[in-house]
Amino acid sequence: MGQGRSGTVYLAVHRELQEKRAIKQVSKSSVAYEQFKEEALLLKELRHPGIPIVYDIEEDSDYSYLIEEYLEGDSLYDLVKNQGPLLQETVIRYGIQICDLVHYLHIAGEIPILYLDLQPKNLLLCHEMIKLIDFDHAATESQANEANQRFGTPGCCAPEQKSMNQSLGVATDVYAIGSILYFLLTGSYPDTEKEQAAGICERRLWKILCTCLKERKEDRYQTAEEVKMALQEIEGHGMEDGKIGKHRMGVSKNNQISSLTIALTGSRPGVGTTHLGLSLSAYLKQSGYPNLYEEHNRSGAVRRMAKQEQVSADSYGILKVKSMLLKPWYGQAVRWQEHPYSLVVRDYGTDWTAVRNRKDIDLVLLVCGGARWDAGAEQEAVTVLKDCPRISLVYNHPMPGGKWKKPEEIAAEQCFQMPYLADPFCPDEQTSKCWKKVLTGIWDRKEGGFLRSFLRKMAGRICRRIVSSV
Repeated sequence: MGQGRSGTVYLAVHRELQEKRAIKQVSKSSVAYEQFKEEALLLKELRHPGIPIVYDIEEDSDYSYLIEEYLEGDSLYDLVKNQGPLLQETVIRYGIQICDLVHYLHIAGEIPILYLDLQPKNLLLCHEMIKLIDFDHAATESQANEANQRFGTPGCCAPEQKSMNQSLGVATDVYAIGSILYFLLTGSYPDTEKEQAAGICERRLWKILCTCLKERKEDRYQTAEEVKMALQEIEGHGMEDGKIGKHRMGVSKNNQISSLTIALTGSRPGVGTTHLGLSLSAYLKQSGYPNLYEEHNRSGAVRRMAKQEQVSADSYGILKVKSMLLKPWYGQAVRWQEHPYSLVVRDYGTDWTAVRNRKDIDLVLLVCGGARWDAGAEQEAVTVLKDCPRISLVYNHPMPGGKWKKPEEIAAEQCFQMPYLADPFCPDEQTSKCWKKVLTGIWDRKEGGFLRSFLRKMAGRICRRIVSSV
């Protein structure tokens, strides 16, 4: 899988359990061997969902092997470099997990364990859970201060790590937490241009960053738990008005839609439901919204893609194809570990009845063919789906000059035309604009629903007060 300063990491499969493992191999003649043994002993005692499990330590005459849980995911560094800076709500959510991990290390033993190399490359995002890897430099507080050499990643290491005259402590890792949050928000580190986040960052979040990044460790938060509580307070009260665009996507926490299940179904076979479903999932991921594409039909499309890409399912039954997360149809008898994704795109093929009978669907997108011979095919599907909470029609790659008479049950603003897209895994600018229009329309209608509901409740309260006063 890769080589580092201390050894080589291999991907292995347990023959009996058919489970993947990561094996770190270090030569006994290596200068990093003693450090490797300390890392192994340290990890052996740690039990946290965000820290890889150590299954075994083996050795032969030349090497030692650390057999660990295999973690499949993208580093936070790769996530930002590929997608750009993250939304503030996402940064806060990930930040809370990072603080929880670091605080666990600090209280796991009688003496705090300092990680000392906290950086975006050492944090993996595995199905929306942050995992901490590479404990090469981790040490107890006393060991860290007795060492005759100090390490640290530029941009993330605290000022005291650059000098042998200052002591290291819990606040050293707190500084790194601030650097990571800054990087997730801006795509750069605070030592390059510290004020870059001030203009785009919500006031309370900026204050947290500044406190973490104080030059003197005595002026910072004194524990990772304090940082976590400050982030949770913002998360609990919501972001301030004016800092996040109201129509960024229509699925952000600021829009009060913290979870969303979108179902796609076709007016007939062959209209491109799977193509558009994958395109929507890719667009959401591209826009910074982690999501899961679920196959709720028997086409077998996801399995064929997985076979071609030579990928296998994880403990959630999820396959990673071209950096997208896809879950094939397994049938009713198979039960996997419950996945953590609150944003789900479901492809029902042409099973309109299944869509109508599900109570957990927030939005239905009926995919209609764009050819002249497809005109009118959507009416039968609309008749079956008319009682669904929200339904929009998406005409897939309509032919020039084509004319379609929309069903009377569907308003004009609920109909959209999707351009031709060769590769659904890579939405182009035109397709992205169309998906944004579709999802913004969802928010506008949902917002109107909230407003009407609110007004009805207020009117009811006023009436009750009048009656009670009489």
